[in-house]
Amino acid sequence: MTGLTEYGLGLRIDGFSPAGSGPGNLARPTVRALLREFGVLHFTGFPDDNDAYSAFAHWFGRPEPVFPAEHQVPGHAHMRLQTNVRGRGANAGGQYWHADGSFAEVPTSVTLLYCEEAPQDEGETLFADMRRAYLLLPDAVRESLPGLLGNYPCRQIAARDMERAVMMRTVTLSEEDRRRQLDHLYDFTRPLVAEDPETGRRALHLNQHWLSDVVGKPDSESRELLGLLYDTATAPSNVYRHRWTAGDLLVWDNASVMHKAVPAPRGQIKTTRRITIAGEK
Repeated sequence: MTGLTEYGLGLRIDGFSPAGSGPGNLARPTVRALLREFGVLHFTGFPDDNDAYSAFAHWFGRPEPVFPAEHQVPGHAHMRLQTNVRGRGANAGGQYWHADGSFAEVPTSVTLLYCEEAPQDEGETLFADMRRAYLLLPDAVRESLPGLLGNYPCRQIAARDMERAVMMRTVTLSEEDRRRQLDHLYDFTRPLVAEDPETGRRALHLNQHWLSDVVGKPDSESRELLGLLYDTATAPSNVYRHRWTAGDLLVWDNASVMHKAVPAPRGQIKTTRRITIAGEK
């Protein structure tokens, strides 16, 4: 096992077999503990086997269903196909800083992303260490954050996004699909700082798409504070940049890291399969 950064974010694990054999064999409690400690796990040479991948995802909890159905991997309703090949699956990952599932009152806990085909250039996924970002803030700012809430007008934002996607023909959505996606969305608030109930470690919780402002602060103060938080979190010295290779599997803890996808160059294919794990209240 090898660290991915000098400051403790991420761990590379070679030779791991989800079937429980091989030199990299690790038990489920060990893998879960490593994820909690390092935030991102990089498994190299993971088998290209959707059944094995799905079974491994259950180590971390209950997989979330994928909507719309056209983005599902056939035979796997909880596995999302993501590719820049037009007409096949979801055409892009989130190209902005976010934690998965931030649109839900109980956000996604863990994300797994398997690389089927990697581009030769670019197409990376970036990860920001949100626990370290919290500690890097000026003392006065850090001490002011507990109790502050971020505003998430998710239903309004999702309706706007779906309308735009349909107009641009990047996705086909029936009225039933639209209703189904909007039915589970609400407008809510969430603390800007999350605390791990087991370790007590604190982390910033941000999202450049769903988080609109800080509750109770004038617009100018809200923009200034959020700007500082994003700048601190996404500084190059706080970001791990993952260059994909076919067979890579990344697993990350959405409570401790934020991520962002970099698009692949035109003419180069990037295809991944994603499983997200439901959070717990």
